[in-house]
Amino acid sequence: MSNKTSLWTKIFILLMLANAFSFFAFDILLPTLPLFLSNQSGFNTSQIGLVIGSFTFSAVFIRFFTEIFTSRFGRKKVLVTSILICLISTLGYYIANSFYLALSLRIFHGFGLGLSITILTTLAAEIIPNERRGEGIGMIGNGTTIALAISPFVGLWLINSYDPIILFITAGASVLLFLVCVSFISFPENQKSENQKDQALLQQIIDPSAIIPSFLILLMGVCMGGVMSFMALYAKELNIEGVAWFYFINTISAFLIRFISGKTFDRIGPVWVIVPSTISMIIGFILLYQSTTLYGLLSAACLYGMGQGALFPALQAWVLNKTTPDRYLKVTSMFYNSLDIGIGGGSAILGLVAAKINYSTIYLVSAFIMLAFLIVYSSSLFVNKKKAMTSF
Repeated sequence: MSNKTSLWTKIFILLMLANAFSFFAFDILLPTLPLFLSNQSGFNTSQIGLVIGSFTFSAVFIRFFTEIFTSRFGRKKVLVTSILICLISTLGYYIANSFYLALSLRIFHGFGLGLSITILTTLAAEIIPNERRGEGIGMIGNGTTIALAISPFVGLWLINSYDPIILFITAGASVLLFLVCVSFISFPENQKSENQKDQALLQQIIDPSAIIPSFLILLMGVCMGGVMSFMALYAKELNIEGVAWFYFINTISAFLIRFISGKTFDRIGPVWVIVPSTISMIIGFILLYQSTTLYGLLSAACLYGMGQGALFPALQAWVLNKTTPDRYLKVTSMFYNSLDIGIGGGSAILGLVAAKINYSTIYLVSAFIMLAFLIVYSSSLFVNKKKAMTSF
């Protein structure tokens, strides 16, 4: 008889569904909201850029205060409130006929999703058995992967075929399903350390154990920003058609690798996932830099997808393993903030590189960034091993 702790519990399945619905509601608006604001509200390019970009800044800002809010009001109340904020914002876009209203709604939306995803991820960390954390986080992340794969197609189909209100109702319905899933979950309030009340504000929002993983996910986010923002333009520069297949292969590779990488993480440790995944991304970026055909891009998509798909949940599981349950909320906030800052900053920095040279150089730079990632991670292992040896 197996003594393996069960992963596929009712709460785990509800969390996976809640995560998928939350990201579907957000991702369906990624390609469509700019179109709506341009066509229906008459916003210019700079106004649309400010509206869309404000989401990241508000999500990052609010996460610094997640632990403070949940300590005062309770996690369940803050989670439900944040989901309602997402619902109001999502439906409100339809009547956003002025720049300041649209900007306010987008900032409001960032507050809601920033809080809700942080709390949801923390809850997942608490209910997933420690010995299956890598596998569990990977499976929950697959809900996000599926949502990201199908939502843009659904969104573009809806906005091109029906009145835009159908798009926002569909997104709102997904937020409601998110709320329904959460309503069936009961969970304890956040655990507090004994000296939490005596800590300064900076100590309440930054955890030393999460600094290295957060820096690593920031570096990875910079590279992800380059892939997400410039792949279509790169393919256009190369006169390659069918770039949609790059995203498809990337998504499928990321989805499938998690059935292997999570179990590997749990059985033999994070090194055996993080190092090979980083190398896979480096090779993928080099292939992108050298590609001149669609098949070259697809080969790179496979390697990049496997690396990114395995590396993200491995880093998330690793940062949680480095701390205690009373700090899960804090380190999760740091982790996601670093990712968002990396993606946003990466899009801006690599965009400047492309403007000065060309799009292919973006991916050569990304390969060097991931090489720096590998050096930083390896150095942290060496330092920790040295500390362990000297402690005896």
